[in-house]
Amino acid sequence: MNTLEQKINLITEKLEKIDIEKNKNLFLTEMKKIGIEKLPYSYSSLKQFIDAETMSYHYNKHYKGYVEKLNDALKKSNQGDVELEEIIKSISKYNKTIRNNAGGAFNHALFWKMLTPSPQKPSGKVYSKIIKQFGSFSEFKTKFEEIAKQRFGSGWVWLVLTKRNTLKIVTTPNQDNPLMNVIKNGGYPLLGLDLWEHAYYLKYRNKRDEYIKNFWKCVNWKFVEELYSMKMKTKLNESVGIKTLLNESKDLVCTGKEVEEIRTLFNTNPSVKDLYKNSINQILKVVLSKHYYDRGKYSPDSASGIYDLENNGRSVINKLNTNYSCFCQLKKDINVVITKMGKSPIDFTNKSNTDQVNECQRFVNALNYFKTRIFDTSSSTFEKLMKILNTTNSWGDFREVYVVEKLKEIFGQDKVTKTGDLGSMKDMIGGVDCEVVTSSGLKTGQIKPFQNVKDDGNNMTIYGSGSVTPYKTDWIIFMNNQNKILVFKNDNTKIVNGNFVFPKNDLIYTLV
Repeated sequence: MNTLEQKINLITEKLEKIDIEKNKNLFLTEMKKIGIEKLPYSYSSLKQFIDAETMSYHYNKHYKGYVEKLNDALKKSNQGDVELEEIIKSISKYNKTIRNNAGGAFNHALFWKMLTPSPQKPSGKVYSKIIKQFGSFSEFKTKFEEIAKQRFGSGWVWLVLTKRNTLKIVTTPNQDNPLMNVIKNGGYPLLGLDLWEHAYYLKYRNKRDEYIKNFWKCVNWKFVEELYSMKMKTKLNESVGIKTLLNESKDLVCTGKEVEEIRTLFNTNPSVKDLYKNSINQILKVVLSKHYYDRGKYSPDSASGIYDLENNGRSVINKLNTNYSCFCQLKKDINVVITKMGKSPIDFTNKSNTDQVNECQRFVNALNYFKTRIFDTSSSTFEKLMKILNTTNSWGDFREVYVVEKLKEIFGQDKVTKTGDLGSMKDMIGGVDCEVVTSSGLKTGQIKPFQNVKDDGNNMTIYGSGSVTPYKTDWIIFMNNQNKILVFKNDNTKIVNGNFVFPKNDLIYTLV
């Protein structure tokens, strides 16, 4: 099974779980309110690790106490209606009471999910990464236990994913979490163990080392793998609250307004878009020549482009040529360099179409001149570009899978097919992301994002839909961050000021 199929299977599995248990959340970062997380097993289920009395006391007294005290502190400080993870990430702006209790609520909500009554063997990509970084799983366990034993007093030990996508074992004092912005060299927690005495003392007394060793009997490796996969590939958890689909990474310096300006530029001046697209294609072909394949050379039905760069298969870097955030990021990084050389910065604002094309020519000239520096895989610019591309590509995959699953509810499981895989010829040439067998025949669909829609009574204008270009598909389907889906017939579509405009009667389905 290739990487893309694994990604789709993972996302599809998540969608199925959401449909089955709409009021439960698998991942901690999906929690919208600070409530009490239901314990996913009985108090006695983890007896090979911890006794029922300790589990009940730990859950009902300590964990629930943290949540109650946190909500009370937020209410007193007029800081209610805040997502728990956002509090953790910006903990420096809160007082000590909120810090301690938010950490306790957050850490324990994670901890319950990191444990399971059913013994599991580690597998998947996180297991492979552990082996690669620590030498063997046995060495990893030994290191984890050693660092846990070194924590004097109350605290936690964690396996985290760093900003550079490496694994690291860290400890935090009290109820601090590696995600807190006050933790130096922290990371995204994948696995954690509570080292407070209340977590083990009734069973183990002063034998904390034995408690640490028995932890491995109950680790929920499936959950750890899902956390890792979500963080590395889909990153959907962190994109829920964003205003656009392109500003998830903390490393980005482009604002949403700046990205929207680039989107408008591309969609109102196609010459700029074409010049940039063709130039990027040529640059990538040169600097990544070892990974470049002509059409049909990588596989019989493959499109031309870059392959086997970050993983096996077609690389997301092929989407660099039309990505607004990447354009914005490159422009900013190039401007830093050329202004130091005494040249005026690249700027497209308040210019005629002709002047914008000339400015784009300056831009691509600079990109070409600095291409070996920019596209060195160890450069910070390259890392930022890949973060952007992975984020937008993963969200695009999720959007397409979600839309297809919703269409299957209407037309039947065997009547809807997802066709728009990365590098597929149907998508690249025809813009076909899905095919639907209806009573009137086969319908093709292009699936796109949107932010807002304006209804003037006769026409509906779609805003924030990414690349705006004529499609030959039967339908154009839009989905926003709230999972609202609009399906339009593509019979009378117009493009006005860089936005899609449809006659109101061409809206055939609204799905929520």
